[in-house]
Amino acid sequence: MILEAILCTINSSGQPNFAPVGVHVADNRVMLRLYSGSNTYANLRQNKQGVICFSDDVLVFVETALFSSCPPYVPSVTVAPPTMANAGTVWETLVYGFDETTEPAIILAEVVYSQENGSSFTGFCRAKMAVLEAAIAATRCHLAPELLMKYWHHWLVIVEKTGGTQEFQAFDRIHAYLKNKGMVLPTVSKELWHA
Repeated sequence: MILEAILCTINSSGQPNFAPVGVHVADNRVMLRLYSGSNTYANLRQNKQGVICFSDDVLVFVETALFSSCPPYVPSVTVAPPTMANAGTVWETLVYGFDETTEPAIILAEVVYSQENGSSFTGFCRAKMAVLEAAIAATRCHLAPELLMKYWHHWLVIVEKTGGTQEFQAFDRIHAYLKNKGMVLPTVSKELWHA
C-alpha cells in the first residue's frame, strides 16, 4: 500500500524541508522512492532521520510540492526534524538503507515512534484525490505535459462537483503554478468558491 504524506527532513544547518511523498508501508518499516537531486533525498542521505506526517489538508500538499512552503511545525519526540503542527498521525523514522542503483533511489526506514494527535480524519473526498493527482502531475509537467492536458478537465469537474473552499483554493494554486509555466488550462469558477 502507498500512502500520501508530507515528509519533514532537515539540512546540515538544521533548516526544515517539507515535501509530499508516497510512503510504501510494510509492518513497522517504510520505503520511499526519491530522486537523487531532491533536497529531501540529500537531507535523508546526510541525517538519516525523517518525520512522516499524515494530513487530509490538500492545500499543504500543494504548497509544499509546488511552492516549497514550510507549514507550522513543532519539535519531534525522538528525531531532529520537526513535526508538522497540524498532522493527524506522525511517524518518526530512522533510515537504515539506501539503494542508489535505480532512479528514483529507494530509501528504507524504520518507524521508531508514532503518534496520533487527536485530529480525526474527516473522510475521503473525491476532490481531495483529484487535487493530489493534479499536484503530482504538475510536479512532472516538464516530463509529461500531455498527462495534464489529458486529465485536467476530469480533475476540474471532480473538484467543482465535490470540493469545498480548501479544494477550490488548492486547485487554483495548481492552476497558477501551471499558468506561470506557460500552460493554458481552465480553472474552478470563482462563483463556486462561495456556493
